[in-house]
Amino acid sequence: QYIERIEIAKAGFVNIFIKKNFIINQLKNLINNQDYQKEYLTIKKENINIEFVSANPTGPIHVAHIRGAVLGDVLSSVLESIGHNVTREYYVNDAGSQIKTLGNSLFKRYQQLFNINIELLSNEYPGSYLIDIAKQIKDKDSDKWLSYKDKVYLNNYFESYSTNYLINKIKEDLSLININFDKFTFESQIVKSKLIDKVFLLLKEKNLIYEGILEKPLGDDGDDWEPRKQLLFRSTTFLDDSDRAFKKADGEWTYFANDAAYHYDKYQRGYDKLINIWGADHIGYIKRMKSIVDATSNKKNYLDVFICQIVRLIKDNNILKMSKRDGNFITLKKIHDKVGTDALRYFMISSKSETPMDFDMDKVIEKNKDNPVFYCQYAYARASSVIRKASEMKNIPNATNSLDIFDETSVSEYEWQIILKILFWPNILLQAAENKQPHRITLYLEDLCSHFHSFWNKGKDDISLRMLDENDIEKTITKLIWLESFKIVLNNAFKIIGIKAPETM
Repeated sequence: QYIERIEIAKAGFVNIFIKKNFIINQLKNLINNQDYQKEYLTIKKENINIEFVSANPTGPIHVAHIRGAVLGDVLSSVLESIGHNVTREYYVNDAGSQIKTLGNSLFKRYQQLFNINIELLSNEYPGSYLIDIAKQIKDKDSDKWLSYKDKVYLNNYFESYSTNYLINKIKEDLSLININFDKFTFESQIVKSKLIDKVFLLLKEKNLIYEGILEKPLGDDGDDWEPRKQLLFRSTTFLDDSDRAFKKADGEWTYFANDAAYHYDKYQRGYDKLINIWGADHIGYIKRMKSIVDATSNKKNYLDVFICQIVRLIKDNNILKMSKRDGNFITLKKIHDKVGTDALRYFMISSKSETPMDFDMDKVIEKNKDNPVFYCQYAYARASSVIRKASEMKNIPNATNSLDIFDETSVSEYEWQIILKILFWPNILLQAAENKQPHRITLYLEDLCSHFHSFWNKGKDDISLRMLDENDIEKTITKLIWLESFKIVLNNAFKIIGIKAPETM
């Protein structure tokens, strides 16, 4: 139907030649249906939950969070673009010791504003952002909290005030790079719902919970460790390295148990698939989490976890050192102010997430062919300029209204290569979706745009390859047709990545 001939090549390769009229019809189909990948791809549509960022609300979003944030958002767009329904979710860890420490740190900052001599402990949060929050409380409540007698209410107030302020700040910062969530789920809500009790009973019925004593953790050389009988989850049944603590010796549920309840909540919401994007520091947590999700959902591999390795920030050829605990970190807002949305979003998904990345803040804003985001956007602007110039020529009709004029005899071999790459777009999208690897899109874009720029340069030396020729209308229309399809594919890819498609540069 669409194969012209097949040839056996050297080294056992097979060359398949596609009929030109089939290629031309696919090109026309693309122009007539600009979202044609959804029709081209036949998939089983699913409801998918993607949880990403989920940074503890103990400070602003900083460089360590950005890669996972962009990966989660772009992966969501990839899956949506082929027909899946995706929920973007942020899990707020607003319960536990870190939030208590945050509240204590804020209360001390508040007291310092009244010249009370009190110092932060080494495990508390020294960031200047807490001073700003404390000033806000002082302006609102004056010295009300200095002599407040109800210590429980006092602690809860400062914990919840700091958490709410920082979550709103996180939302605000993420919106700078066009990341918005469909749902925020709070750990405190999960705890209050008593859902963990249901999970406990479910595991107990399956004989996956027992009382036992864990061995001393590897690498723990401290003298204060002692064996404690506690409630354990049989994680080894699911090929984990060891069983995991589900309830502490003092009767308090573990963080792992709360996490299990949260994932059970997502399962009960009826998703076909759960995906989590985590930082590299959570690698050791994957097996136990997948184990308990398999156990509570009765679905094998119901949860997928993808790891984002660290991003080293480089400025003026120097690696910038950061420590959140010391209050020395570079926020998303500062990086965004320097490089903008497009550079951040493009480069953060331009390589496999499981490999470390160097992000050079100077190089990503350079306007040259070594900067891929500029190079790809410039290709779009160049194609736009040709189409715009053609529209100003009285004797050249609109290409999209003249698809039947396509003249295959005037298409050079180099153009056929570009056209085939254009038509390969749905396959790239499917690969990116199936492998959960958005970087396949940037690799495709750079390859396609490199061929386009190369062909453009050839036209400087070879008149027959130039885009516009008023003396040969059919040849010009033919070029404009594949240029229109080129723009459509770039625009679709740019939308998924979340960067602009500039008409001029």
